[in-house]
Amino acid sequence: MRFAYKYRLYPNRAQVHFLENQLHEACDLYNAALQERRDAWKVCRKSINYYDQANQLKSIRDEGLIGLANFSCCQDVLRRLDKTFQAFFARVRRGERPGFPRFRSFRRYDSITFPSYGNGCRLLDDGKLRIQGVGLIKVKLYRPVEGEIKTVTIKRDVNHWYVCFSVERDTVALPESNTSKDSRAEYWPAQSTTPGGTLSLPSSGTRLQAPGESW
Repeated sequence: MRFAYKYRLYPNRAQVHFLENQLHEACDLYNAALQERRDAWKVCRKSINYYDQANQLKSIRDEGLIGLANFSCCQDVLRRLDKTFQAFFARVRRGERPGFPRFRSFRRYDSITFPSYGNGCRLLDDGKLRIQGVGLIKVKLYRPVEGEIKTVTIKRDVNHWYVCFSVERDTVALPESNTSKDSRAEYWPAQSTTPGGTLSLPSSGTRLQAPGESW
């Protein structure tokens, strides 16, 4: 089963600048891929899928047109767009208001994902996160990461940065309760003529003092 662990990151000023730049590059790639799909359908009535666009990544990177440091991150950006189109077509088939995929602004594109752990991003034993092109970043590990890490997402939230680990691990069954019904106190409402009004009595029959009542 998949679980997620989220931790606060503490990058320095230079690292923040680099991470902001990576988000800019990811957002530009997302919008360029969306534009290509729109133009292909508008001009040629041709539908482009993820594989059509992913096959172009290597040549585009070789030409220096993409500034994302990690190749797998580029692939993940295209997968995000492909999932957006899949959801769009699903709404069309259901007869719902589809809402065609829109361009993203940099302020709303706030995360990049490393889809293969160890390829461009790794958590070290000293509690620091190594990111390709960034270096080592301090992580506030308030609890250990349990399970096998599958993906790593770097996320910006206002002025803070976080890392989210998606891990695969077995579920742990909760221990059975040994509490029996006889050992639990049972209460029921009972009418009272005392100034406190209605009383609740335990199963033992012991009378409880009502608020404002003096014995």
